Amino acid sequence: MAGRPSHKMYFIAIVCPDAINEKVLQCKLWMQQQFGCKAALKSPAHITLVAPFYFDITREPELIIALKNFEHNHLPLPVQLKEFAHFGKRVIFIQLNENKELGLLHLRINNYFNLLFPGAIKKESRPFHPHVTIANRDVKPSAFEKAWEYFSKRKFEESFTSNTISLLKLVDDKWHVIAQKYWP
Repeated sequence: MAGRPSHKMYFIAIVCPDAINEKVLQCKLWMQQQFGCKAALKSPAHITLVAPFYFDITREPELIIALKNFEHNHLPLPVQLKEFAHFGKRVIFIQLNENKELGLLHLRINNYFNLLFPGAIKKESRPFHPHVTIANRDVKPSAFEKAWEYFSKRKFEESFTSNTISLLKLVDDKWHVIAQKYWP
């Protein structure tokens, strides 16, 4: 399926507000300037709810309708970003304060999309660990220690209330929001 022209990559996320995206972007740009890391620059600051998946582009309207029809009674959702952390020596991110409602949203939306599109979206095998990525995949092991030394001394604390989930699509090597679901 990967690489077939009839398929594109998509994912579902909570996209951070513009002011927070700008602060996260400064961190991503620092990683690019210092170590050449570019992968995280392809997307706006976000919290992934449904991991990237390939999907037939001719069926894209079905994804959009599914997103618009998704119901979740725990939104709007308070989100608190606090401090930098890392997964191994490959990913640097901003962690979130524990949020049971966000965990429930992740579970419900994954179950919903897996039910509607069986086989298209993989079931997550890892526990949900919501975060906002600063650098991933292209952090060289030699750069990680220097980068972590920098971020471990920095503070990051922001919060927002989300009443929106977004469907993003990879177009020309950059992720774009193509549909959103709003709650009052």
